[in-house]
Amino acid sequence: MVIKFLLKFIIILIFFIPGSFIFAQTLEDSIQKGLENSNALHSASFEWASLNEKLKQSSAGKEIMGTLNGSLSETYSGTSGDYNNSFSNSVTATISKKLYDGGVSKSSKKINNLNIDKKSIQIKILEQNVILEIINSHLNVFLSQKIRELREKNFLRVKEQVEANKARFLAGAINKTSMAESEARQARANSQLIEAKLNLNNSIEQFISKVGETPGDLTIPNEVMNIPQDEEDAVLRAEKFSLNIALAKLNLLINQAQYNSLISSVMPNVTTSLSGTISESTRNGNNEGVTLSLSLSSPIFYTPATSSKNREIVAQARALNYNLDEAIKLTNLNVKLKLNNLVSKRSIISAVEEELNAARIASEATLKENQFGAKTILDVLDSEINVLNSEISLWRAKCDLVRSSFEILSETGELHTESLGFKPTAPQYKYIEIVAPPLPSPFSVINPRKFFK
Repeated sequence: MVIKFLLKFIIILIFFIPGSFIFAQTLEDSIQKGLENSNALHSASFEWASLNEKLKQSSAGKEIMGTLNGSLSETYSGTSGDYNNSFSNSVTATISKKLYDGGVSKSSKKINNLNIDKKSIQIKILEQNVILEIINSHLNVFLSQKIRELREKNFLRVKEQVEANKARFLAGAINKTSMAESEARQARANSQLIEAKLNLNNSIEQFISKVGETPGDLTIPNEVMNIPQDEEDAVLRAEKFSLNIALAKLNLLINQAQYNSLISSVMPNVTTSLSGTISESTRNGNNEGVTLSLSLSSPIFYTPATSSKNREIVAQARALNYNLDEAIKLTNLNVKLKLNNLVSKRSIISAVEEELNAARIASEATLKENQFGAKTILDVLDSEINVLNSEISLWRAKCDLVRSSFEILSETGELHTESLGFKPTAPQYKYIEIVAPPLPSPFSVINPRKFFK
């Protein structure tokens, strides 16, 4: 009996608990799910992983190399019926290693490490863009839901009034003009409701595309934490955390590493090798030998291409310095503009709240005057429309404030998962294992069975 009672109780809860309680979805929920659903971030993750594999290739020039050479020669010479047979067979195995490559592998490793850092910054920038898109999608759905609810409420109110006016018109209490005006208001309310439903459906489709699921009863924060309090604080944080500035500085370091790599490429190289040979021929018989060699190679002059590459790197360095100055200037400007925009949004909310309070007072006064015959029902509907429009303006202003708050965090470089404390999605926070098909054995290529069947 107790079990049956519990089951019935659970079923009642499922059907009667308000949907907003079950499906409440915060902005943080949408961001986290949207990041996990982002194909762009998944793609960037594997690009980052490929750069890590490229880093492991930096020392390829100094690895021990092994080669195996073999030759088989057999000759028949002479006149018809009288041939002489001679042969010469040899097998040589060589192991070689470059002892000194002029610093090429070291420079390559430095460049590859910097490229990984660059990709990490680019992924954070991509994260910021994805997060902003999700925020805009969340806010659009939230605002569309509120507008749809208000438009639907207004339409039902006007529809009730039109039905009442029809009875009054039939009774001769109002004239045809008043009846037509109320019907026009109903048609306008219906068209606004249709438009609100369309906007809601479109915003939901965009939300599903970004987040990967249908939105529930969305909520928005009353305020966004960690927002710069003044212009000085905003500029200092932007210069410290801005991803665009960090990327511009990193490009300069990569350019310097490329110059060092160019210098390394024209340095002397020292290579050692050990070879073992086994040969057999009709002239010399069996023969075995071991050879140890040490070789030094160095260019004796710079080629025109090398000199041109040097000038190219110098020109790039000057351009990148200008880019860094421009990035700093543009970031500081954008932060100031975003902060001014944020301050104005707060002022707009205060102004709209005052407007809404005044509209409600006016609506209540108009309703009382209507009860005493001083105002018509059309005046009451107009006053209610003013309240409705003020409520929509207030919700729109609140959404704009949240949007502006996150935009300034994006400009200061503090909107990625690492800064916000969300579950990390970018690859620099975790290891990505790449499973590749095995390479074929070198001997499988020269397998005689492939050629003689």
